[in-house]
Amino acid sequence: MASAVTTVTNARAVLGGKIRSCNLRLSDGKIQGILPPGDAYGRVIDAHGALTVPGFLDACTRGALGISFNAAGAKDVRALRDFYASHGVTAFLPAITADSEEAMLRAAGAIAAAKSQLGCSQIAGIHLEGPFLSPQWRDDLPQEALRQPSYPIYRRLQDASGGLVTRVTLSPELPGAPELTGRLASEGVLVTLGYSGASYEEVMECVRAGALGVSCLFRAMPPLSREEPGILGAALEQDLFCELLCDPGFLPPALTRLVLGAKGPFRTVAVTGSEAPAGLAEGLYRLRERPVALRDGALRSLEGGGWAGSVLTADRLLGRLMEITGLPVEQCLPLLTEAPARMLGLGHRKGSLEVGKDADLVFLDKEYRVRATISQGAVIYDASAI
Repeated sequence: MASAVTTVTNARAVLGGKIRSCNLRLSDGKIQGILPPGDAYGRVIDAHGALTVPGFLDACTRGALGISFNAAGAKDVRALRDFYASHGVTAFLPAITADSEEAMLRAAGAIAAAKSQLGCSQIAGIHLEGPFLSPQWRDDLPQEALRQPSYPIYRRLQDASGGLVTRVTLSPELPGAPELTGRLASEGVLVTLGYSGASYEEVMECVRAGALGVSCLFRAMPPLSREEPGILGAALEQDLFCELLCDPGFLPPALTRLVLGAKGPFRTVAVTGSEAPAGLAEGLYRLRERPVALRDGALRSLEGGGWAGSVLTADRLLGRLMEITGLPVEQCLPLLTEAPARMLGLGHRKGSLEVGKDADLVFLDKEYRVRATISQGAVIYDASAI
């Protein structure tokens, strides 16, 4: 029996970097046709002239709504999926940060259960943000949880996830890092480099072994210097994906513009990096046992007053990029769509509105607020229904 057809009418869609008025025909969870205005088949979803963009891909999020993926149960993960959908995300990579092996194994199992049992098909994999990280550059992660690169540890986490681990961030200066990088890359796992004071050559050893990107540029790494280009020098020089956390409390606008100018829109990956307090009301919280305050959309440490983590959402991230770059929406979108899709090996399915790709669409109003989110042809968020 033929699958039901849905037509999205009256869309102003971003197609090939330009905004065009059109209808979109969806079937079997895919985009089956891009039609002139007026042509409609089957069930109709009226976009009412909304800007229609590809679904956002968040390649690094640690949590939201008071929930950390490290401590989440399967139902918590489902709640996070719904929260992300309300901000236009149709694919995301939950980050499990360095923790006790028991906690990381439990988190991997919960995320896998959410995907397999609770219909969270938007989970594009799991990002292991540790434990193979440098103690000297661990940022706010617990030192006792860090480990030397170890395939057996990775294998246990991969098995607990049912094969969902698709990304591992590690520090290239650690003993055995190039060897583990090569082995993971041969299995199709994306290796990104971070939390590192590595020399340029140490970084390049992992790049030659198969590392494809650098995690959260400028976070937990030394500044670029003439004496030692290090991880920043390699990131900007080599054909690597560079991940940017564009939280205004963390990254000055000039650095975002610098990286975008050096790497271009298809090697610059914008992520929310959101922490558990994202989506909560202003107030006092605890983040990895540290007291923090959420005020005016920013998370600050109560111990030192500095930036304590991101509470960005994907739609706010898009607006932030437009504001600090001065570029129109169609030129900022690739940082949240095509670039992460390519980095995650999903470019054949996601990241742009093209025939044959997943029917992942977001409707934005004139203020770039999310009005509706469609994932693989199904409406998973509708602001008008709230």
